[in-house]
Amino acid sequence: MIPTCGDPDSVLPTPPQRYRLRDVFLGDFAFTDDGLRVRVEYYVNENTFKERLQLYFIKNQRSSLRIRIVDLVFKLLTCVLYILRVVTDLDPIYASCYGCTVTAADKMQFIESKNLTEEMFQENPIINWDAIWWVSRPTYLWVVQVVLAMISLTEALLLAYLGYKGNIWQQLLSFHFILEIVNTIPFMFTLLYPPLRHLFIPVFLNCWLAKQSLQNMFNDLHRAMQKSQSALSQQLMILSATLLCLVFTSVCGIQHFQRAGHRHLNLFQATYYVVVTFSTVGYGDFVPDIWPSQLYMVIMICVALIVLPTQLEQLAFTWMERQKLGGSYSSHRAQSEQHVVVCSTTLHADTIMDFLNEFYAHPLLQDFYVVLLSPMELDTTMRMILQVPIWAQRVIYIQGSCLKDADLARARMNEAEACFVLAARNYADKTAADEHTILRSWAVKDFAPNVPQYVQIFRPENKLHVKFAEHVVCEDELKYALLANNCTCPGTSTLVTLLLHTSRGQ
Repeated sequence: MIPTCGDPDSVLPTPPQRYRLRDVFLGDFAFTDDGLRVRVEYYVNENTFKERLQLYFIKNQRSSLRIRIVDLVFKLLTCVLYILRVVTDLDPIYASCYGCTVTAADKMQFIESKNLTEEMFQENPIINWDAIWWVSRPTYLWVVQVVLAMISLTEALLLAYLGYKGNIWQQLLSFHFILEIVNTIPFMFTLLYPPLRHLFIPVFLNCWLAKQSLQNMFNDLHRAMQKSQSALSQQLMILSATLLCLVFTSVCGIQHFQRAGHRHLNLFQATYYVVVTFSTVGYGDFVPDIWPSQLYMVIMICVALIVLPTQLEQLAFTWMERQKLGGSYSSHRAQSEQHVVVCSTTLHADTIMDFLNEFYAHPLLQDFYVVLLSPMELDTTMRMILQVPIWAQRVIYIQGSCLKDADLARARMNEAEACFVLAARNYADKTAADEHTILRSWAVKDFAPNVPQYVQIFRPENKLHVKFAEHVVCEDELKYALLANNCTCPGTSTLVTLLLHTSRGQ
């Protein structure tokens, strides 16, 4: 509360004066023991109940992550319960509603059709619609599914309420909300009308909701841990989950529809048929023999032809972009092999070739890996150089910047034996180039303080800014020293230049 002047006659207390617990508050004014009247301003939490729920279910990263994990577990559990129901439902011919009595006389035509050959059945197919509408669901399984349906429906309605922003139809007609309604509302009806307990409900469609929960869970996990997953692994995860959902949906659907046909399929046979069909092999040993199952497979093939190419295209595009970035230096290789990191703003073929030739000329450095870390994309010449067999297995390119911790982590800078910071040669002003080099060296020092650095700069006056480096090569200092010694002793610069380059032959 902040005391302010309530009216012209009020007296503002001096700063040292403190209010005691015996003060009495009336309305917007407070009266102290000394008779002073001051205006009181109240600060309250103006968050509504909806905003508090949004904070817990959506905005708060950790609580939202826990909810996503629980939702994923529930969705996977419903799929497992569906598989359990399929395994226990052995005789679909006598399928009927809960509490209904079915005799062999009622199903005589379906019993007789089971004794026909496939060719004879195809001439006059008989569809057992009761096997499609009704299933055998044990009471304990029904109770568990009802409880899970109630929890899922409550969560779906709550999230729809929290996500409402003025367009109710956008919420109600969303794909995932419709799936929630299809998989939960029928279970509510079974509570009101017991004969519906054996009604078939496509609970296997919850696999798509599990896929969405998995994606949301990873997003919340990255937000909570302040770490980002690579785009390639994200696309690969989405593609794998989509493929599994397509296969699982097709397997459960064709197995259920074939309950009404001549040849009943178990889950293994249905999986075999779906994999053979999606792989375009088509052996023909298992075929749907009634039109509902045939129509279902046509729909699933069309969905696969629409969804999978899109996912594969996104994965291929991400892979190509990842190849341009050069990937990452693996942690396993960093622990088992020795490597050095070369930081350069530009990748000139002559500069990189000179460095690699001089570095690998030393016999003790033959087994070292060289990681090139540069923000520049590889040009055609550099790609050809890195594909030369002598460099292909030992030189790794990573597109990134020394100023970003994520790129330094990709290069495993903490585990490197040394770091070479080459001068920035894309600047016309050498002072500006040195400033950029110093910033990169500081960034490496901050990220990996124990890694020795070998820094190349232009101006001698900038050496003191990188005095922590293992060694600093000042180009101007070396050049002017060679010129000065060349004046007193002609031929010095030529001699030193020949000594600095590795000897090749006589």
